[in-house]
Amino acid sequence: MRRILLPLVAVALAIGTALYANAWLEGERRAVLAQVSPVTIAAEPEFIEVLVVAERLTPGSFVKPTSWRWQKWPAVEVPESYLLRGKIDAAELEGSVARQILVPGDPILADSLVRPGDRGFLAAVLDPGMRAVSVPVDEASSNAGLIFPGDRVDLILTQTIAGDADGAADRRVSETVLENLRVIAMGRRLHSEPGENADGGQVRTVTLEVDPAGAETVALVTELGKLSLSLRSIASDPATASGSDGPTVPRQTVTWDSDVSRVLRSDDHVRPRLTVMRGAAMERAPLDAESN
Repeated sequence: MRRILLPLVAVALAIGTALYANAWLEGERRAVLAQVSPVTIAAEPEFIEVLVVAERLTPGSFVKPTSWRWQKWPAVEVPESYLLRGKIDAAELEGSVARQILVPGDPILADSLVRPGDRGFLAAVLDPGMRAVSVPVDEASSNAGLIFPGDRVDLILTQTIAGDADGAADRRVSETVLENLRVIAMGRRLHSEPGENADGGQVRTVTLEVDPAGAETVALVTELGKLSLSLRSIASDPATASGSDGPTVPRQTVTWDSDVSRVLRSDDHVRPRLTVMRGAAMERAPLDAESN
């Protein structure tokens, strides 16, 4: 009998030990899971929208609506200089000028742009080594107000050449003194407003971007005669096709009044003159076809 009971007791003890061990391990496993689960199951990260560069900007280039875009950004220690959606109206940046090179994807910082009216705005608009000069214009000479900042123009001088002592008539001549100039400002307007038209009032001055030699030329021609602006096409022309987007040396051509007026270049306009001497007095009288 004892031989039978001893194995049965041993089996029972083994089964009980196994069940106890299993229960203990299950309790430990649940305790570990209770401690680990809050750490491993993390909440989804929060994002904000940051204004970034959409197209490459160089120092002095104007900012347009296509120059920026909103991009999701982790809301973790965002610098105060970043421009965030809801805190700034991106449309207010249009017409600003880049202070430095900005490449696509870079966040636009508060101090990376200079806005119209800010100190140093005009200096930021100019390309390195260039100068800004203003010339007087009227409605006709400025294309009736249809020229806006950012356009490119030619500067034309029209002047009157006085006749000589022999009684020759005054002559008028026109010539292009500078070509491919960038318009920096029309009056005090430094940028074009969206939907802007030509009804913004009379412009009396135009500010142009020129090189140092061009600045001297403009200072001189303003004293010689009347200045006019000739608007250039936005399409490629010989100046831009050669890789130059700055002022260029004009073609050495002039247009005289007789070149455009058939009356002034006719033979009847230039009539021979007779010099009459009376003592110390001299008089020149024109001769017509009926004079003897």
